[in-house]
Formats: sequence, C-alpha cells, structure tokens
Amino acid sequence: MDTRSKNISYHSLVKFLAFLLVALALTTAFVQVVAIPMMQIPFETLVEPSLADSQSFLRQARGGPVYDQVEWTRMRSVALERVWIFAASLVAALGLLVYLTLVIGRTEKSGPVRLNWHDRIPGDLLTAGYFGFLALWVLVLDGILDPGPGVLFNSPWVMGVVTVMVFLLMVILGFYYLSLVKQIKAGTLIKKSLGYRLAAGIYDFLKSLFDGRAFSRNGLTRALFQRQLLFIGISAVMVFMAFVFLMVPPFSLLPVFLEGVVIYWYVTGNRKTYAAIDQGFNASLEEQMKAERMKIQLITNVSHDLKTPLTAIIGYVDLLAKEALDEPAREYVTVLSEKSDRLKHIVSDLFDLARSTTGNLQVDFERIDFKRLIEQTMGDLSEEIEASGLAFKVQLPEEGIFVRADGKKLYRVWINLLQNALNYAMKGTRVYVTLDLFQGEARASIKNIAGYEMTFTEEEVLQRFARGEASRTSEGTGLGLSIAQSFTQVCGGEFQLRLDGDLFKVTLIFPAIQE
Repeated sequence: MDTRSKNISYHSLVKFLAFLLVALALTTAFVQVVAIPMMQIPFETLVEPSLADSQSFLRQARGGPVYDQVEWTRMRSVALERVWIFAASLVAALGLLVYLTLVIGRTEKSGPVRLNWHDRIPGDLLTAGYFGFLALWVLVLDGILDPGPGVLFNSPWVMGVVTVMVFLLMVILGFYYLSLVKQIKAGTLIKKSLGYRLAAGIYDFLKSLFDGRAFSRNGLTRALFQRQLLFIGISAVMVFMAFVFLMVPPFSLLPVFLEGVVIYWYVTGNRKTYAAIDQGFNASLEEQMKAERMKIQLITNVSHDLKTPLTAIIGYVDLLAKEALDEPAREYVTVLSEKSDRLKHIVSDLFDLARSTTGNLQVDFERIDFKRLIEQTMGDLSEEIEASGLAFKVQLPEEGIFVRADGKKLYRVWINLLQNALNYAMKGTRVYVTLDLFQGEARASIKNIAGYEMTFTEEEVLQRFARGEASRTSEGTGLGLSIAQSFTQVCGGEFQLRLDGDLFKVTLIFPAIQE
C-alpha cells in the first residue's frame, strides 16, 4: 500500500471515529436533558442554592412536596452535574460536527467530492425516508414508555433500550445530515432531487410547446410552427377585442374583419410553405432514385465488362487442365478452375440482380407444379444434401399445387434457399421443407437452425452482399437471399423471412391456380 492510500485510510478512520463520537455525545446530551425532570428534580435547584429562596418552598408551605435543605442541596448538586455533562457533550458534538462538515466527502483539500451510493439518493427522497424513520421511532418509543416516564429509572433495561434507540436515531440523523452536506458540496442537492426533476420536466415540456425545438432542423417546418403560434396569439387578442367591442356597437364587427384578414394570411402562408415542402420532398426523392439508378447501372456495366475476360480465363484454365501437368501444377489448375467458376457465378448473380431491380428482367409466366419444382431442385442438389450432414425432412402434398410464375426464376429461388441452408445450417440438425395450400395460396417454406449466432435483423440479412456469418468462411456471396426475394417478387409472389433466436425460416407465397 502506497503513502497516498495509507493517508486516505487514516483520514477515513478519523472521520468514522469522529462520526461515532458525535452520535455518542448527542446521545449523552439527550439522556442528561431527559434525566433531570424524570428524577423529579425541580429546575429551581439550578438557580436557587437555598430552599427558602425558591418557589418550591412556597409550594411546600401549601402542601406540596416536602424538601429539607440537605435534600435540596443534594438535588442541586446532581442537577448541576448533569447540566455540565450536557453542556460538555453538546460542545464536543458541535465541534466534531463542524469538523466533519468541513472534511466530509473529500480526500484532498482541492479534490473532487466523493459520493457513496446513499449520497446519490435524491435529497427530497432521503428527507422523506428519514422523517418516516423518525415517525416509526417515535411510535416505538411511545409504546415503550406507555406505563409512564418513570419506567426509565424504575427499570434499568428500559433505560438501556431507550439509550440504544437514541444512539441509533443519532446515527441515522448523522448519515442524513452528512449526505445532504456532500450533495451540497457536489452541487447535486437541488438538481438531482425528484421535485426539481419533475418541475424541470414540466417546464421543459411546456417550453417545447412554444420554442419550436422539434422543428429546428428544417426552416420550412419551423416557419409553419412560428406562423401557427402567431395565429393563435392574434386570434386570442381578436376574441378579447370582440368581447370589449360588444359594448360599442359601431365597432363590434371590427374584430371579425381583422380575424378574417388574419385567417387569409395564415392560409396563404401555409399554402406556400406546403408547396415548398412538397417541392423539396420530390427533389429529394428524385435524387435518391437517381443515385439508385446510377448504382444499379454501375453494377450492370461492371458485370457486363467482367464477362468477356472471365470467359477467356475459364477457357484457358480448361485448356491447361487438358495438358499433361505434374501433380502440383494440376492442383493449381484445379484451384484456378474452382475460383474462376465461383467468380463467374458472382458476376452472373450481380447481373441478374441488377436486371431484376431495374425491371429489365424478362419474365415468362407459365403454369408450374410447385411440388414437382421442389422435388426437382432437391434432386439436382442431392449430392450436396447427402454430403452436408443435415437431415432434410420434406413434407409435400400428395397432389400437385399449381401456381403461375416463371419456372426458371422460381427454380433459381428455391436453389438459392437450399444452398443457403446447406451453407449456414448447423451440422447434424434437421432442415424442414414444406408445401401446403392455405386459403387459396400456395405456401412453400424452408427452415433450419443456424450454425452461428444471428445478431442481425430480417432487413439487414436481405441487403445485397449481406452475410449472417461474421467470419465469412463459407462459400456464399451474400446475394442469394436478395436474388431470391427479388425473383419472387418479379414472379408475383411474396417473400417472407422470420428470425426467432437461432431459427431461420423463409416462406414463399403464391396465389394457387384452382383446377
């Protein structure tokens, strides 16, 4: 422990001992004050050394308590002793209290105020808690002293219990006082109180109704707000003038005329502002659409420009694969072939996505057996499914369900969904594929348990190039779900995605063709 830590511990111990001494001194003072009347010692003994000079002598002559000078002197001695103890205890308590008031909350003279957990309780709530404790304390004390005040000296244990209760009250009072002192030093007594917060909240709310802070970012909406305030104020004046001018018939129509002028000004000004807002909204929307078109055009051009050199690369890789190569070179050619094929698929996905987004994708609608299409796609991927380590549970109706869509596009959608499950489902789990007819709609769904923590939303995973797997170690491109959604919508269907914990579920909904 360094020197600074030792000093802090020493000062903390000194303050704690001073606090206990304050509580003990105040308890002693309290007991001394209570003891004089409880012991039936007349207060005159404090100021009259002689019984004959006191009012007690007169009461004694009229049949009151009988004292002699010896008893009077003894009681005076006891009373003075308790008064001196009371005075000494009170002075000591006040001195220590002043010391604690000066040093509490700081470890250094210029250091910040350190607040404990109870010092962060709002001052008004702390006060309510203290006075609640005080009321309970008084009720308990009243129950103890119910037989009469004399029980304090007739029963030593009662006197001990009361003394402990007084000491506890002084400790609680000390905590309450010092906590308020620290809050005052830290400047939080008023600002952190519940009453101040409530008043400040009400004031801020009322102020927000008139200062227009909610419209500070836009000049047009701020102009609307200010015009509205002005209109309300002028209208209120017109109403007042109407009541005043009722007593002057020639001028009674003047407020009505002025109100009509104000209404015309208000409506005309608002119309201009609304027109400006509408113009700005249209300009912003046009700018966004222009940026989206430029982005799609860029993707289309890049995808188209990549096709020619990529086709050449794939052709030369095929030629190399037919040559007599040693084993290391053949492995390199195999890797080149796999990566070039993947790049070809990415470029094709980009091109298809760009065309479907711009509406330039050709769609050939036809009558399709949805059940047979699902069976065909699963058959085409049967090798990947068997090698995946996943258990596919397929539930298809006995009869086919027919929909109107583009067969090639719908086939691509289902291929993408199956590949998504193969790439991202947890190994050893089940993948459920279902198709049913519900209220005239064909509903095909595929659901699986993800093999990673899904920390994204439905909207985020459907964005282009979005991949749920943060490590990006799988072979996905991040375009599969986006293409599936786009192709589904182009074919006139609905694409629904639901995430629930680790459950990933996609549902395709198409109007069924009734036989």
